[in-house]
Amino acid sequence: MSNLRDPVGSRRAVFGLIALAAVVVGGATAVVFLIRAGGDPGAASTWPISWELRSSDNGTLFQFWGDVAAGRTLDWSFSPQVFVFPELPMSGIAFVVAGGSIYGYYLAVAILNQVVIFLLFVGLARTLWPTSGAIAVTLRAAIAIVPLLLIPLLGTSWVMSFHLAPTYYAGMYFALLGAPLLLLVTRPWMRAVIGVGLALTIASNPLTLVFAAPGLVAILVARLVRSGWRSTVRPAAWVLGLLAVAVIVRGIVTPLQGTGLFTYMNPTVFGSRLSQLQPYWAYQLLDPAAGFVLPLGALLALGCLAAAATAWVRLVAGRPAGLDAPRMFATVYLGLVPVGGLVATFIAMITHYYYFWPALILPFALVTFALPWSALRAVGIAGTAGLLIIGVATGGLQNLASPDRYFGYRGAETRCLDDAVPGQVGFATFSDARRVSLPSATGFRLIPVTPDVVPNLWLTNRAYSRSESGTFFYANEQGDERAIDGDVLRARFGVPDRTVSCGDGQTVWIYDHPVSVAGSG
Repeated sequence: MSNLRDPVGSRRAVFGLIALAAVVVGGATAVVFLIRAGGDPGAASTWPISWELRSSDNGTLFQFWGDVAAGRTLDWSFSPQVFVFPELPMSGIAFVVAGGSIYGYYLAVAILNQVVIFLLFVGLARTLWPTSGAIAVTLRAAIAIVPLLLIPLLGTSWVMSFHLAPTYYAGMYFALLGAPLLLLVTRPWMRAVIGVGLALTIASNPLTLVFAAPGLVAILVARLVRSGWRSTVRPAAWVLGLLAVAVIVRGIVTPLQGTGLFTYMNPTVFGSRLSQLQPYWAYQLLDPAAGFVLPLGALLALGCLAAAATAWVRLVAGRPAGLDAPRMFATVYLGLVPVGGLVATFIAMITHYYYFWPALILPFALVTFALPWSALRAVGIAGTAGLLIIGVATGGLQNLASPDRYFGYRGAETRCLDDAVPGQVGFATFSDARRVSLPSATGFRLIPVTPDVVPNLWLTNRAYSRSESGTFFYANEQGDERAIDGDVLRARFGVPDRTVSCGDGQTVWIYDHPVSVAGSG
């Protein structure tokens, strides 16, 4: 494997091979996504629609571009992770490719995510093994993607499929993988491009710094001990310059935030999040596959930590030289991302179960990427066979033959509102608004409000409640938050002209005259 060279030897051939491999990765992602999304009627068949719209901000970005396409006033409130770069442009590409279809959009996002991760692994492989040929480099990067395609087929746990669905943390994942390139590439223009990309991503995804900090500090300390101040000044200057640019950019995009980053660093809120970790871990383990995959991911994360510690000791001792030294530095940094990053979230008091993915699933890709050349061919064959066998065993052929199970999915609540208030504008709680309305066949829209009928301005277009009226309220006692208060509705808007039941505790209050929540709260 070590003597695999470029197929023709030209730069065009190299790029052609990488582009072909990226197409294959994208196609495989599409197949895995549709297998995962098109299972038997039930929880699995509604993924990612039912889960994604409720639990991920991918729906937020889709709705943002829907507002752009519709020419609506844009006054969006995002979270402390502003997800402007690269999430917004990537979401825009997905929106255009999908023609505004929510189903095609999620599929396009999954493909884009995996292709970008693949290309980042290609960049790392080309940099860390510069004497290897294009075939070997491409094969190494492709094999690193195999676990990310295989794991979602094994079960229904959202942690195992998170990388296929959201653009929320995608920028953080990209930055964590791409960060070593800043100090490893030698061409100034490449370093400038990578630096700008990282600065924009960090400004949009500050959580990146938390996961990257342990490895970054360890590298700088090792370099300082190994070679002294003089060799440390230049990389430290690059890092500090990047952070300075990120802070400046962060100031420019601050108006897009719903709240400041430091509001997350609250001991009381932190305690609440910690109390949710164990129950949510137990909930994930209800999936038998997750009961095997997630503990194995934790063991691999510890293995990454051990590799990082070993590489750090070797670096401090000054033993690796030549091409081995960059690989040792990369091992220290990447090896500390899973466990070190999670520990850093505890120190920063921002730990959340959304952060399980880099600690439990990313290690599979990192370990696979670090395999010796001699093992790549066997692992590649085994991984491909595993994808085919598990895909068929999990109903792949049947699911791919019935794409309408995914592309035609509408939950019972959505169907009910499509029948009761087709194409109209109404109000619902935050957890219901996107989840119920985005798959609508008639285009009804729901403006988020609190249970007390005050505009909910978190992760939404604030212009909705300020400038638009509605004709109905969806009061859902089965949702993720307290239902809209009927007494408040009657006191402010009177008795509804009619009501429609969409299920037990799920009522549509319909008015014949437009109502507005502007100015409340």
